[in-house]
Amino acid sequence: MTALLQQYYRIVRGWLEIGAAAIVVTAGTQVVTACTQEVAQPVAVEAERLYADGMEHLAGGSVLEAEQEFQKLSKLPAYVGLTSLARLRLADTFFVARRYDEAIEAFRSFISRHDGNPNIPYAMYMIARSQFELAPTDLWIMPPVYEMDLTPVQLARQELEKFVRTYPRSRLTTDALAMRERCIELLYAHAQYVVGFYRNRGEAMGVVFRLHQAMQQFADRAHDLDNYETLAAAYAQLGWRKRAVEMWQAIGRRWPRSLQAQQAPTQIAALNAEIAAALARGEPGEMPTQVPPTAAVKPELLGGEGSS
Repeated sequence: MTALLQQYYRIVRGWLEIGAAAIVVTAGTQVVTACTQEVAQPVAVEAERLYADGMEHLAGGSVLEAEQEFQKLSKLPAYVGLTSLARLRLADTFFVARRYDEAIEAFRSFISRHDGNPNIPYAMYMIARSQFELAPTDLWIMPPVYEMDLTPVQLARQELEKFVRTYPRSRLTTDALAMRERCIELLYAHAQYVVGFYRNRGEAMGVVFRLHQAMQQFADRAHDLDNYETLAAAYAQLGWRKRAVEMWQAIGRRWPRSLQAQQAPTQIAALNAEIAAALARGEPGEMPTQVPPTAAVKPELLGGEGSS
């Protein structure tokens, strides 16, 4: 809990703005407010007390007590400036308590109820952060994370990319980019795991389909020498000889000093000989490529580092 609290305060430090009221939370969680609205004095005092007590409980790790204080504050009249901020802190309390699904719902509710509030970027970030915390990202887990269902990781990536696109200059963007990179790392590891699964079973169609997907979704990672060689072999196994030739030609262009590039002329010559022999027998030199759904994809033309 302590580590998570430290992360939380690092994130929210300096971020607490509520438009008409300015809230400053110090290291001792003291709260100073300057309200510009006319608020009944007893209600205003009670609001400040509830907020200060809630922050003190949250700082001390007493999340249940913090939740209770923020719940009370959120139910005060809407003209009290602190009620909207209480809803945000309530969502923070769920996050610190590791109740991430509830945190996501609470942050979304804050955004929908307070259009234009300056804390909306923070709420969007915390939605993405909560989704990331729901994802299995620890490498020590058995089986390895990349062998699991990574739907939560994909959802986290989507939320993080949404935040980065919307607020590219936010001071929270650096954290968001780091988490997104971790998500991409895991998703690509999973893609490689699935390709290996099909390759080990000799299912060339599965290899082709999954590598096509990976090269479209992870262009800066999947366009590597090993994947091109694997795809060339899968094409040859399926009888897609011309496609295999194209892959070997791409290998020669992109990695001219590699061992595979030295082997490329021999591989291409053998494939061309197979095509000629098939045509001499009255057979097609190239098997039809109607399947899989990505059959029209030519990875060597998709891009990626070193693309031609």
